[in-house]
Amino acid sequence: MRITACVFVFLMQLVAMGKSITCQHTTVVLYNSLPAEMMQVHCLSKDNDLGWHTIAYLATYSFDFNVNFWGRTLFACDITSDHHPISAHVVVYRGPAYGVTECDDNCDWSITPNGFYLNGKFMMPWPSNMNTNVRNKAFVI
Repeated sequence: MRITACVFVFLMQLVAMGKSITCQHTTVVLYNSLPAEMMQVHCLSKDNDLGWHTIAYLATYSFDFNVNFWGRTLFACDITSDHHPISAHVVVYRGPAYGVTECDDNCDWSITPNGFYLNGKFMMPWPSNMNTNVRNKAFVI
């Protein structure tokens, strides 16, 4: 039934405006596991800029979206904290059109002093140059 509904919506969108269809609903959660630190995140895709958010220790920031029909949805976040002032650029969701996807409908990120974990799997460390207090400029996708 869900596939039939997606096909119907896709055909209607093609007829109406040629826009992409959205079928897969995905949620990204960023969990601050940095002891006694506030964390700042700026997440965006090509079409959506979610702005800067401050996350307290043991708190979360989450957002959800629908993956487009072509599987080319991509969300990335710049993440900083007091002890990690250089922005870490983290791709938090990569659609199937980009190759291997690390998560499908639930992307649970834990940000720790060691680095970044996705659904319990270590993905990357913090940037190594921690000798400056200058943040990188916002990235462009």
